[in-house]
Amino acid sequence: MKSDEETKVVLIHGGGTSIGLAVARELGHRGMTVALHDTARPTLAAEIARDLSAENHVLDCSDMPLDEGDVELNLAGIAERCGRLDALVNLFVPRVGTDAAELQSYALSLYRRGLAAAGIIARHNDNGMIVNQFYLASSFADTELGDHVAAARGAITGMTRTLCIRHGRLGVRVGGLLVGLLDAPEIKALASARVLASTTPLQRWAEPVDVAKSIAFLVLDSGYLTGQMLIMDGGLTAGINGS
Repeated sequence: MKSDEETKVVLIHGGGTSIGLAVARELGHRGMTVALHDTARPTLAAEIARDLSAENHVLDCSDMPLDEGDVELNLAGIAERCGRLDALVNLFVPRVGTDAAELQSYALSLYRRGLAAAGIIARHNDNGMIVNQFYLASSFADTELGDHVAAARGAITGMTRTLCIRHGRLGVRVGGLLVGLLDAPEIKALASARVLASTTPLQRWAEPVDVAKSIAFLVLDSGYLTGQMLIMDGGLTAGINGS
């Protein structure tokens, strides 16, 4: 039964990060129930859920299977625990040692997750949303990760557009957010000295809260937007550096 009166539920994959914290807080403040899932950082996901539980309804589902085995069945289990599922947000935060193989594996898992999620979301919402967050390669210039991110970005962009066409008939939209220079500890730990010294026309780097507000827009306010990768880079790709 689809009902706009019920509290909507969003699953945040990759929620055990500074970006996950910001997105969970923003969507919680916007009235959504938030389910966090992060098998790579389960302790951090649990801490975030615990810290935010006083403010909003936040669940940690990292103990439940997701990308292993039958992904659709796994998502149905998470939806059952949460009561429903209206949106899926895929956050990616690289770590020291992230390489091409890990990014290829991530992109494949993201696609399988996106394929499986639409049917679950469509049971509860006729305007559900899947958001794929990733990065511009410029954030990792002068590092090996930069080339890998550029390749993965192309793959994820293509997947987002393909899933948009596939899921449109179900009333599920698919979009993406490409982030430029991001003032998050996980990202700055991987940035080169040249990147750390650069700026944007807005004279600052994006912060996790900026990512959170953009994702909240995509999930809750962008009723007719689908198949697009929004670029959030403070004007960096306009061809000037703000200096």
